[in-house]
Amino acid sequence: MQRKIDLVKTIRIFIAVVEEKSFSGASEKLNLATSAISKNVADLESYYDCKMLHRNTRSMHLTAEGERFIVEFKDILAQLDSLKMGLNHRKSTISGKLKITSPENAQGLGIDQKISDFMCLYPNIQVSWHQQNKQVNLVEEGVDVAIRIGRLEDSNLIVQTFSKVENLTVASPDYIEKYGIAKHPEELPNHKCIIEVSNRKPWRWRYIENNSEKTVAVSGELEVDKGEAVAFFAAQGHGVARLPSFMMRDYLDSGKLVPILQDFNTKPLDVSLVYPENRMSNPALSAFIEYIRS
Repeated sequence: MQRKIDLVKTIRIFIAVVEEKSFSGASEKLNLATSAISKNVADLESYYDCKMLHRNTRSMHLTAEGERFIVEFKDILAQLDSLKMGLNHRKSTISGKLKITSPENAQGLGIDQKISDFMCLYPNIQVSWHQQNKQVNLVEEGVDVAIRIGRLEDSNLIVQTFSKVENLTVASPDYIEKYGIAKHPEELPNHKCIIEVSNRKPWRWRYIENNSEKTVAVSGELEVDKGEAVAFFAAQGHGVARLPSFMMRDYLDSGKLVPILQDFNTKPLDVSLVYPENRMSNPALSAFIEYIRS
């Protein structure tokens, strides 16, 4: 069975061997062990099922097949390098401004890292990123693209889903020890629930039973308008919470919050790019959409 190889890397190593006229010279040039150089050349010969180098203890030269392949290899690498240079040039010439909105705590979705990497690829694009839980009017606010989670109302906006996130019901170990654990959503009215009032229906929590979506009315002593605060108070033992997992990732990872009622979880929420059609004339937006979806 033929071993899988990184063909482009192996070709570059072979060319270095030919140009340096020795494995040891290629080893020094590429900072690779001589044994690795030899293995890559052997893999290349095996891949093409032909001998490319004649070698002994005193000399090394190309076979007839090797002479033909070295010319073709150099042409292929030149084309690949040219494509990369052209792409880098196109990226460096794209400029403009890009205004983005997302929910608070979007770092849990990795959005901060994605924006950082995007800016490294497109250094001439200026980014303005606003994190807020309310849904703004993109046209009136001059927003190029919004990152939104969950069900979206019908509109004239273009929607492209690029990821999904779980919506979890959670409580702290301290709360569970003190008040017990709900074994069915219908038991939630008997528990202290932390209400996030920025939701459209904050006092109705959805769940799935027998493949059917249902809701249960909940209440509690604490109402807040930010998911970050809901997660904090839940981790402090003040009640049961229901949030997208990215808003409480650190608490889940540390064990300060634990999921409950997992057999009744709703389907994962869509994470989508939402933007007005007329914004597509902005090359910065086109580049951002292509990058996020790649």
